[in-house]
Amino acid sequence: MKLLVRYAAAAVLLVAVLSSCKNRAPQQAKLIPKTASVVLVLDAKAMQDKLQKGGLSVDSLFENFFRRDKDDSAHKAKINDLRNNAGINWNSQLYFFVSNKPGKSAQESINVFNVMGSLNDPSKFEAFLKRQDDLKNKEIKKENGYSYVLADDGVVLSWNDRYLMATIYNQNARPVYDSVSGSFKKPETGNIAENAKAEVNSYYTLKEEESLASVPLFTDLFKEKADGYAFTSSNSYLGMLSMMPFQLPKLEDFVKDNYSVSTLNFEDGKILAKTTSYPNELLTALCKQFPSPAVNLSLIDHFPSQHINGFLLFAFNPNIIGGLLKQMEVEGMANNLLQKSGITTEDFYKAMKGDVAIVLSDIGLKQPEPQNKTDELSMVRSKPTYKMIVNIPVGNQVNFFKLMDQAAQSGVVTKQGNVYKGGGLLSAFGLYIQGDAKNLILASDSLTYVQYMAGTSKAAIDPEVTSRFKDKTSCFYFDIARTIGDLSTNDSSSNYRQSMNTAKATFKDVVVTAGPFNGKSSNAVFEVRLQNEKQNSLVTLTSLLTDVAVDMRAQAKKERALEVFPGGVPAIIHTN
Repeated sequence: MKLLVRYAAAAVLLVAVLSSCKNRAPQQAKLIPKTASVVLVLDAKAMQDKLQKGGLSVDSLFENFFRRDKDDSAHKAKINDLRNNAGINWNSQLYFFVSNKPGKSAQESINVFNVMGSLNDPSKFEAFLKRQDDLKNKEIKKENGYSYVLADDGVVLSWNDRYLMATIYNQNARPVYDSVSGSFKKPETGNIAENAKAEVNSYYTLKEEESLASVPLFTDLFKEKADGYAFTSSNSYLGMLSMMPFQLPKLEDFVKDNYSVSTLNFEDGKILAKTTSYPNELLTALCKQFPSPAVNLSLIDHFPSQHINGFLLFAFNPNIIGGLLKQMEVEGMANNLLQKSGITTEDFYKAMKGDVAIVLSDIGLKQPEPQNKTDELSMVRSKPTYKMIVNIPVGNQVNFFKLMDQAAQSGVVTKQGNVYKGGGLLSAFGLYIQGDAKNLILASDSLTYVQYMAGTSKAAIDPEVTSRFKDKTSCFYFDIARTIGDLSTNDSSSNYRQSMNTAKATFKDVVVTAGPFNGKSSNAVFEVRLQNEKQNSLVTLTSLLTDVAVDMRAQAKKERALEVFPGGVPAIIHTN
């Protein structure tokens, strides 16, 4: 009997564990097609809790939103009606997902954007729709298991007992030249409203195996607690391959089944996103065969500036390009196309060592010199200034000189011994280019090039930042605060001056790192660091977004006033 009880207890425990694992997958996933290219999930409840912990309620947030426009009571009332009387569960997760589809021709593309939330009371939501001036005369239609209203061409609001969805169906068609009429004509796209309704219907009639609920990489995301989640898939692009004017062998094999998953968290003093990418079998084999080395930090050590705005470093095995061409069975075709020039695809990738460094500094706005002011516009227009280096170290010198000699023959560069410099066309863009046996360098000017190559300067980069780049295959840094300060003006009439000032006081910088392929996946970390290291980043960010929203509303109000008074709003109205 005791043995039977133990077996029964074990069985109950097993069922409980399996049930909890199964329930971890969100039910909303059953309404999202597995072909969706991008899915973003935000946990509204977790984010509201962080705001409240930081002393900022949703009510105070909306009060701040209207603080410069207290007379707009009608707009404020509509938002409050949506928040409190629309039957929407604002504590549930919000889903944003995008699908990309081919059209009927190569000139047509379809992009579908969706937002999905949860309902507490569907009847209240219907009543809310009927109170809206632009929707009250629209017919609410019932389908099998859901209702919908066509808000506009390509815009559908739909809902069932638990969830609501807003769908924007965007159908684009590029004009094609009609040789008979001698003009460009836009292809027929069909009935957009009907296409949008069919798209929405497909969501509510999905079989589970056709939905994201059947994709473990997506459902397993929610095992980790986070403020937000993201999922990307390359499969939505497969249908577009057939529309390409030039079909490449095995291209579909490389495009399909590439996924990435990410978590997003608002922490004290920073916004942190962690991403894991999972390539398909063919790309996995290439990554294993041609592993990427670590970035070469010495390429940025001697950049001649104490005011670095940002830099990008990445490293790769150039032979992976040859492996990719072979796997796609296009290497022979590519070499045939290059045959007349006397170069091969191998010359291209073997000429590179596999390191790339891009550094940007001293960004600013400069007024033109008096002698260069040709008209009234040029008298007030500021010219951007900066220092830049793009360094691509040379791999095989024989392959490199072969490529550069070909470029010299075509006039793209000029050759002086074993040194190559930019030709007239490149110089016309104000860029300085020089290549030799060690490096191919693109610089903002010749002085920056000379100072960089001298190697006597020491770039002012935070050691704590560079310490994160050890053993990474790519890294990115951007100083947000410095750049905003460099580009800000003292124009008090600027429509977004308050937003810019708040942004400068909010953001510090961005640090991104990506690690090597581990045989199955590769990991990346994206971190936005804020000035206030003690306050939760969501609270800090909300203050900025509120200022942006207020500035946008003020600008929109100004534009509406100019429509009524094209010559300017009378002073008496301003004073009143």
